[in-house]
Amino acid sequence: MAVINDPNIAANITRAGEVATGATGALHFVQKPLPASIGHYRLSVRFAIVATQAANSRLFEIRNTHATNLIIPTRLNIQWLQTAAHTAAIEDSLDLFKLTSFSAVDTVNTVTPTVSLRRSTMAATSAAIRHVTVAGAAAGMTTSFVGTKDANAAGTIPQWLLLAQPTAGTVLPITKEFLDDVNGTYPWVFVQNEGFEIENRVLLGAAAGSTVYIDFSFAEVTAY
Repeated sequence: MAVINDPNIAANITRAGEVATGATGALHFVQKPLPASIGHYRLSVRFAIVATQAANSRLFEIRNTHATNLIIPTRLNIQWLQTAAHTAAIEDSLDLFKLTSFSAVDTVNTVTPTVSLRRSTMAATSAAIRHVTVAGAAAGMTTSFVGTKDANAAGTIPQWLLLAQPTAGTVLPITKEFLDDVNGTYPWVFVQNEGFEIENRVLLGAAAGSTVYIDFSFAEVTAY
């Protein structure tokens, strides 16, 4: 059978007859994982945005606490669902900011979520992750936070919040994938005391209500 050879390696890399006739009916390949991985992790959280939600109130944050390991986000999907009528129709957004000099996370109105290991033998993550309390907090997460936001948001999910909830059909969430440039390009890489936060942009009225769902995956790796 004819073979295809790598000109730099004597061993065959693909049998020509198996490009379309092998076990999968196509060229079979295995994508290489991130190098020197400490572990791969995933979590999913849910929390409310409430009446009088403050402008720039922090809702979710992750900080790399490790002196040498790197944190690389691989997926950040956010869904935002209006669940109650608002005092007035208003345009709002959830904005994501990269953080530097990020030496302390919030300690009030916070939840520390459980992080699932992609493989049970992987090490626990060094990331410090917090989100606002499930029932919501008008001030967002507060107290002890020390960090510097980039001048501009790195991602935004907009929402037009309504005076009255629709009743003629199903209310669908607004959805945004914040890391759609990871595959094939350079991802975010956070060193110690770097990370990101997600915040509410504008002050909401005396009546307000919505729910945010965040699915987040990341890897912790040694320097490469």
